[in-house]
Amino acid sequence: MGVTAEQLARRCEAAGFGEYCCQDLLRDIAEWVGGSKAMLLGMPGGGPYRRSLDWNHDRVAIERYNSHYNRFDPRSGLSLLTPVHQSQLGQQYVRNENIEHTEYFEAINRFGDVRDSVHGIIGDDAEFGRQSISVQRGFGEAYFELAEADRLSALLPILEKALRNSLRAARLLSAHRDPGDFAYLVVDRGLALRYADHGGCDSGTLGGAALFIARDRLAGMDCATLAVVESAVAKALEGETLSFRLGGASIEVSPLPSPLQWMGSDSVFLSIARARDAITSRAKLFAAFHNFTERETAILEVLMRETDMRRAGQAIGISYETLRWHVKNMCHKAHQARRESLIIAALSGDFGAAGG
Repeated sequence: MGVTAEQLARRCEAAGFGEYCCQDLLRDIAEWVGGSKAMLLGMPGGGPYRRSLDWNHDRVAIERYNSHYNRFDPRSGLSLLTPVHQSQLGQQYVRNENIEHTEYFEAINRFGDVRDSVHGIIGDDAEFGRQSISVQRGFGEAYFELAEADRLSALLPILEKALRNSLRAARLLSAHRDPGDFAYLVVDRGLALRYADHGGCDSGTLGGAALFIARDRLAGMDCATLAVVESAVAKALEGETLSFRLGGASIEVSPLPSPLQWMGSDSVFLSIARARDAITSRAKLFAAFHNFTERETAILEVLMRETDMRRAGQAIGISYETLRWHVKNMCHKAHQARRESLIIAALSGDFGAAGG
């Protein structure tokens, strides 16, 4: 028995907080729509599309698309005319018979066994970039029908909310959390940007780190700086987390946090902040406003630095269950529904926020 629409919506929400595998969610969506393959495509800086996550695709074909043929995708330009939360059939963009003698069709469609697709636009704005999902079928299968495009369209707002939640959750997992002067990026092995949020940092210097963004890539002021970052990215792709300083900034490069797994296994999470700490004062102000006890204030400061509850409990010398009890009381005092929204409110200085 297949997944229901209600189950799929719940899985989307869980994936946004890292509680359900993004790869499994992509499979669930593809099967629910009626496809045998799927991929997420992002356009963070205006193009071209790049595959971030895929299910049931040939790896060589994916690499071909990302490294070269995405620039010549005959359907990508037309897809830019598709509004957010709407879907189109691949054959509505360009019919196969009109491109079947091209190099692109031979190298991507035939080689990758992609006969038809349903392409849906998840979201498109300055923060999010243009994010889309494509569900596909191979040459041994029938073409998609309009009803299947409608089915995908119904899911797109739910999927957008989940992906946006994942970005908010990732902010909590950043090692440096001063909202007024920080940056966090998702980059691949070649330092191409998958996502960038430089908050109050000047994007030309990224918090004094001798790093900057140029043509949708992370670049360094000099070769030595760039070599350090490239080495850290390579280590993070192997599962290590590295923290170091460059110029006047503290930098941490780590594997992608679980909420951001939809950005692809070849990407890492890079956070940058000025080498100063505003968390203590921010925690004390928030705690005083909501009449936290001294112990609750100490807990809040730890949680603003360490999002893993068990490690946070160890840091302050209390058990996991005791910590959960304190956090429940703190959420009640601050009118927040859950720990994540409590920390977001404290980090942002939103003393009057009421979480939903």
